[in-house]
Amino acid sequence: MMRPVRIVAAAVLAAGMLVGGSGATAGACACGGIVSPDLDARVTGEQSLVALDGNAETVVMRLDLHSVADNAGLIVPTPTPATASQGEPGLFRELERLTAPRIEHGGTGHSGLEETGAVPGGRPTVVAQVQLGPLEATTLTGGDLTGVRQWLDSNGYTMRPEVTAALDPYLKQGWSFVAMRLVGGAPLSGQLDPVRLDFSSDQLVYPMRMSAVAKDTQRVTIYTLGQHRMQRTDADASRQDVTVDYAGSIEGRTTDRALTELSAKNPYLTKISTTITEPSSIATDFIFSPAPNDDPYQRVIGRDDGDADVGAFLVALGASVIVVVLAAAVGTIWFVRYRRSARVE
Repeated sequence: MMRPVRIVAAAVLAAGMLVGGSGATAGACACGGIVSPDLDARVTGEQSLVALDGNAETVVMRLDLHSVADNAGLIVPTPTPATASQGEPGLFRELERLTAPRIEHGGTGHSGLEETGAVPGGRPTVVAQVQLGPLEATTLTGGDLTGVRQWLDSNGYTMRPEVTAALDPYLKQGWSFVAMRLVGGAPLSGQLDPVRLDFSSDQLVYPMRMSAVAKDTQRVTIYTLGQHRMQRTDADASRQDVTVDYAGSIEGRTTDRALTELSAKNPYLTKISTTITEPSSIATDFIFSPAPNDDPYQRVIGRDDGDADVGAFLVALGASVIVVVLAAAVGTIWFVRYRRSARVE
């Protein structure tokens, strides 16, 4: 298992920020960006599991990071103060197994996040601070944009102006933040272990508005756990490329400890992939609500059309072989008759 510093460095939503120093750039990812002294740092993949049990939401995230730097910082917006902890490293392997395409041979809105007015001004309140190995995770709530920025600056987080601006809508809605600060002795690179955030929410939400500062096409895969099949119902869904890759109950189908716990009351798993070609157009967070029906869905590989192609090839190959055999037979008969005729003469 990778060290917790590497686990969380690339596995959280958020605005890119740098621990110490200000001469960093952001590598875009679906969650908004990661800032690092490494000018080529980038997130190459993102997967998250979200579940809502009553008013308790859980988000487990895993990112793939390419970087040669040994430090970074991130901040995560959540509707209410969150508890941060390490996620189970095998969780997403199990999700991939459960939602893998079936192989057959010969078979057949509105975001709901309204502006609530400015929260009281000043610096934020530190709700909790925990150590996850060499990682320090601080949960903040309250304050205004100036106060939050002052706290971040004084604690070693230097934010880019466009990322700072992206914080403001969340602050005006009274959201909280989890600030992740880490310093490691090795490059933060590769597929990193997940991080888990638990917080209170009245709807299943995945913060995405800070992704508007990204420059490149964003691709994100979300697994949802609920009592029913889920779908995206935020206003941005109709403007983005959203596909359902899997839908079905996983009750009794897994022995993974974390997944068994999270699916106990919410056994219906839906896998939703989203591609955003113009990140600057992002205006809402992802909001998930029950779909009109619970129809199961699983991608299928090896349908009749593929078999038909193979069959056509074999038929064509067989016809070619017959032609060759017939040609050879005719040639042999002609050769024998020619030899006999030559002997008679």
